[in-house]
Amino acid sequence: MKESLYDRTEVFHRPEGTSNALVFIHGGAWIDKNNTANDFKELSDLMIETGTVDYVLASIDYRLSPEVQHPVHLQDVVENLYRMIQELKLTSIQLLGHSVGATLAWQVSVSDENLFPSPDKLQLVKSKLVGVFLVDGIYSLTELLDEYPSYDYFVSQAYKDFSRDFEEFDRSINRIPSNLKTIHLLHSYRDELLTLRQTNYMSSLLQKAAIPFTLCFNDMGSHEEVYRNAKLANYLLSNVVFT
Repeated sequence: MKESLYDRTEVFHRPEGTSNALVFIHGGAWIDKNNTANDFKELSDLMIETGTVDYVLASIDYRLSPEVQHPVHLQDVVENLYRMIQELKLTSIQLLGHSVGATLAWQVSVSDENLFPSPDKLQLVKSKLVGVFLVDGIYSLTELLDEYPSYDYFVSQAYKDFSRDFEEFDRSINRIPSNLKTIHLLHSYRDELLTLRQTNYMSSLLQKAAIPFTLCFNDMGSHEEVYRNAKLANYLLSNVVFT
């Protein structure tokens, strides 16, 4: 039987009786096959070993470029979140995205329904979304390519024309759903692939819109170490709250 995309969803922890979930979205510049839903197993293990986790820990996958381009990555994320909500009977979810996983997590929060063949699925996902944790993310492709022109090698694979197809977040921030109460921006000082410019850009957008959020700068290792770092695990244990 041919594997479906949802078969690559990983559920690392499922306490009995819970209807809440923290769902991870991996990075990899939309193109890297080495980044998968399993990226977050070590972080999940750290959380379980260190503290009490009374919510589901799960991770989803999405198809990569150049085989597909935007908005397919985002459509895959929403489809898999929708299926997970239905299958696990979830009433609340929070998203943790790393790198372009953070981009995708935020796009889920503010996405234009016109990008989806079935907007009812996006509506359901957004209605369950109560928090996002955005780690070493990309929030503006214009800013990114101004700082790193060479990064066009992956942007051009993910977007046919990013200037037309990527909605800069300053134009979509007014679509944040009212039930999204928790926003965390995190960045590691030792990230060698992204400076603080992206996180500072996103922070300035949220401040300008008077949207409450929490900002955390810390030494959580290099770009590919962040999502396996004990400091991130401890931060999540202290800040992932379902009410």
